Amino acid sequence: MRKPSQVIPKLLGPTGRREKITRSTLQVIKFCWITTGAALAGCFGETSSASDVSSSRERGQKVALDGGGIVKGILVMGPEARTFKPCAENTELWAVPVKSILDAYGALTSEPYQPVFVEVDSEHEEAPRSGPGARYPGQLRLVNLLRAELVGEGLGCEESLLGFAYRASGHDPFWHVRVLSDRITLATPEIPSTIFSESPPIPIDNGWRFEAESDGAETIRLRLELIRASCVDSVSGSLYTWTASLDVGGVVRTGCAWEGDLALDRGTGSTNLRIAS
Repeated sequence: MRKPSQVIPKLLGPTGRREKITRSTLQVIKFCWITTGAALAGCFGETSSASDVSSSRERGQKVALDGGGIVKGILVMGPEARTFKPCAENTELWAVPVKSILDAYGALTSEPYQPVFVEVDSEHEEAPRSGPGARYPGQLRLVNLLRAELVGEGLGCEESLLGFAYRASGHDPFWHVRVLSDRITLATPEIPSTIFSESPPIPIDNGWRFEAESDGAETIRLRLELIRASCVDSVSGSLYTWTASLDVGGVVRTGCAWEGDLALDRGTGSTNLRIAS
């Protein structure tokens, strides 16, 4: 098995980097994620009930598995097996990943059969008639990687993708942004919530730009650019397919981003966001 340092530069280019952080800091961030049911921005509310999120997630996952589509689940690979267990199912499927997903798995793991959370575009097929995959009830061809992280590094299957278009986060200092259908929210450890007015996305090369102003007494301008490109979280090493550049009041921060169910061009390409002309 190749070490992460041997694979990540090829996947993510010269800008991909990891940074040291104390274990206590990671535990504080993870505690906030788990106890709120959302990434750190969720510390200031807008959460759904567990039953609503679970039932919605299960419905979407089962529809996707009928003929393929975007699914989340746990990928486990080793010399004798490659399996994918969808988040909303109790059944493991035989997995057939493309090379980019094989490389991502190798970058994140240090030994065979480590569980990795992935979100992928997929094609659901019948199980092979012979070989190790024949004993599984079906086969999932993993054709495109959206994001990947070691189990335990984030919320994984517990994160709901409902109700937002994009999430983005970064470090030094930590920040987290959510792009919703009618507003943008920004959270930092010092300021739990800043709400920015509705911002129609502006098309740019291979991505989108969002420009907005805060709703408070003091006007703060925000500019968020999301570019479709490989990105590695500098703390966890998690892999994403969007880079993020956040400018708030002239202070620029960088990080990674991932898609929600309202994302532009996600799946069918439909969106609930109004695009700027």
